[in-house]
Amino acid sequence: MPSNGAARDFVQERADRYLGWLTEACSIPSVATQPEALAKMASWVEDKLQALGASTRRLTIEGAPDVLLAELGSGDRTLLVYDHYDVQPVDPIDLWDSQPFEPEIRDGVFFARGAADNKGDLVARLAGIEAYQELHGPLPTKVKFLIEGEEETGSRSFESLIEKYGSDLQADGCIWEGMGIDHLGRPEFVFGAKGLAYVELTYRGLADDQHSSLAVIAPSPVWHMVEALSTLRSPDGKVLIDGFYDDVVAPTEEDERLLASIPFEEEAERKRLGIGTFVGGATGLDLVRRYMFEPTCNIAGLLAGFTEPNTSKTVLPKEVMAKIDMRLVPNQDPDDVVAKLRRHLDARGFADIDIKRYSNEIPVRSSGSSTVARASIEAAAKVFEQPPSLQPMMIGTGPMYPIASMLGIPTVSPAGVCRPDSNIHAPNENCRVDDFLKIVEYTIGWLDAFASVEE
Repeated sequence: MPSNGAARDFVQERADRYLGWLTEACSIPSVATQPEALAKMASWVEDKLQALGASTRRLTIEGAPDVLLAELGSGDRTLLVYDHYDVQPVDPIDLWDSQPFEPEIRDGVFFARGAADNKGDLVARLAGIEAYQELHGPLPTKVKFLIEGEEETGSRSFESLIEKYGSDLQADGCIWEGMGIDHLGRPEFVFGAKGLAYVELTYRGLADDQHSSLAVIAPSPVWHMVEALSTLRSPDGKVLIDGFYDDVVAPTEEDERLLASIPFEEEAERKRLGIGTFVGGATGLDLVRRYMFEPTCNIAGLLAGFTEPNTSKTVLPKEVMAKIDMRLVPNQDPDDVVAKLRRHLDARGFADIDIKRYSNEIPVRSSGSSTVARASIEAAAKVFEQPPSLQPMMIGTGPMYPIASMLGIPTVSPAGVCRPDSNIHAPNENCRVDDFLKIVEYTIGWLDAFASVEE
């Protein structure tokens, strides 16, 4: 049972102060299309870190927002903490119940863009550093914060950054963003991340938009794209791109044991999603296995022709665009997957569809028994009422590969402020006030645990 009373009481006493920090952070519209706001957010984080006693540097890659590297504390071990200060766009704005960059607390829930992804975790960690120093004095371990501003657009410069500054980032373990808290209040932990290949497919088949009566003789670009898309995935979720699964690594026996122990609240998740059944009718262990270890091919967006609601216009559109994201698992490679997509389309008569690449991330696994993993799990027992939910890797994607693989730093994404209903990347993004304060308290715990847990 939790036994972290002094830290909990201290954080509760400072609740207004730390929620004020979160309000300040979430009031800055640091989306990729707002370079001035990104710069303002970087300066806000830098000022907070310096006020905590950290030395800070700006790491630069041409064409990318500044990355902050901050160092404070001392000890035999060094902990790298990764976060990001950029946020997703807010569209569609009309679905927000309050302004996305004017934070509001309603019924104990904090609403703002960035509240859960990732400013809630970032601010909680900054608050945790201050709280630790106030309660216990100097940090028991050396801490390096690495905070970037390009994560929500695919961290396109992150691998170059690691190649350039890798020697400055060496550490004994890495705390990666924050995972979340599940439906029943269990802290979630992951030790890796799926990869990503994100592409935009475009096709222009007519000189101009035409009257729809000409569809009887003029080929439809939109139907052409729809027919191409229909070759990529079966109704049961199986990806049909030739060779797509060639490099996929099956779960090990240890993975299977872990999968069997993962609590997955099927009914709660179906209710949250508003669905009757999961893809392919999956349930039980098979559902969890697919959730964690299967790749995907998703249509993220489709745009063509006349789309204004509540009115009609008969048109044969001249062009069409589709955005496709493919979540990848070990040992798939995004370059190889996109090349296979190109060959797949060409072989089926769709060589005229152009492919433009965007985000690409390589999937990665890290050890669940590393020092940093065991420390973060141990600390959770003093903060959370529920036992942890340990998962092999996150079903989403982040630029974890350069840290965990290129630099070889054991990495864990521990519990964070996000809940299944936090609406990350969607309107009305939120985190619970109690969860935010709990993660401040939890930060104090894993700082202590990382310094003291046995090798």
